Amino acid sequence: MRAALALFFLLVSVTPGVAADISNSSRITMSDGQIAALKQTLKNEPGAAAAFAPVQKIADRALSEAAQPIRKIVSEGRLYNDPDKTRSLAARRDLFKIEALGYCYALAGKPEYGAKAREFILAWARTYESDGNPINETEFVRLMKGYDLARRLFSGVERAEIDRWLLRMADKERTEIRPESSAAQNNHMSHRLKIIGHVAYLLPDAARSRWTAAEYRRHLDRNLNPDGTTFDFRQRDALHYHVYDLLPLVELAIAADKDGENFYRHATAQGASLERAIAFLIPYITGEKKHAEFVHSTVKFDRERSAAGDLSIRVGAMWKAEEARRLFDLAGYFTPGFHEVKFAGADGESFDRLLAKSARQ
Repeated sequence: MRAALALFFLLVSVTPGVAADISNSSRITMSDGQIAALKQTLKNEPGAAAAFAPVQKIADRALSEAAQPIRKIVSEGRLYNDPDKTRSLAARRDLFKIEALGYCYALAGKPEYGAKAREFILAWARTYESDGNPINETEFVRLMKGYDLARRLFSGVERAEIDRWLLRMADKERTEIRPESSAAQNNHMSHRLKIIGHVAYLLPDAARSRWTAAEYRRHLDRNLNPDGTTFDFRQRDALHYHVYDLLPLVELAIAADKDGENFYRHATAQGASLERAIAFLIPYITGEKKHAEFVHSTVKFDRERSAAGDLSIRVGAMWKAEEARRLFDLAGYFTPGFHEVKFAGADGESFDRLLAKSARQ
């Protein structure tokens, strides 16, 4: 007994969040009350059940699959047909599976979903080594959400192991910041803050939470303009990157809100805000305005990707509004009016929108 107690206090002392894990309370996803309410919604509303169905399909398929972790994800700065990138993105699909398994464990109530999420999370924590590249690592937040939802299934020793792995990732992301580079102002920093912030709020870790809050506000000062444009939009001349810049900031704001931090409503001294930057897209979604992408981009790699046949980066192609659907679904957590914006061909409910609505109830 004395040895067991000594081991427990050792784990608590070296790993932030371990002691609080005993409560099993979620931190970056849904509270127990929200889970119970959403279960009823799924039971009573066909539209909600239809939105959840694709998530459950991913989870059901994952039940018969083995995790495919890799030591390093290679994606950023590579052409779409680069073999290493292809392999990395195939392995990275595990992170989407983990998120789906976590939500299905919470909402469908089947223990096998949680057991498979645990299996996948442990496999990645014991294999992947962070290199601090936020574009390569941004989807690890999906793993964190799955972990948040299924954390009660992990032993104290396993939680300590995963927490240390996540802390290493957060700290590597932080040490890789180059303050004077454009990457410290554009979407790279948005994704970096998303990763670090989610680790901070998940564990939780007060010092990293304070750092995230300060850097978030500093980043908005450098990244957002009073007219609604972002650093990325001006640098890349692409609404594609405007969305890619804002989406991680909204995800971070949601996680911060669950921790009592009001990121979303923050406005810079010049009057720029996350809400205004998202609203900037509305005329392009409604068709009032159109935008030819990347025509005046100052980034050489954009032209190289277009020339190589990357369908997501085509110089001169008209921006497609559906690229902003997830951004508006999530931002509706704070601004319900964003859920009223109509996207052509997207009349049904989405799971992201369902989560945002459930959180407001």
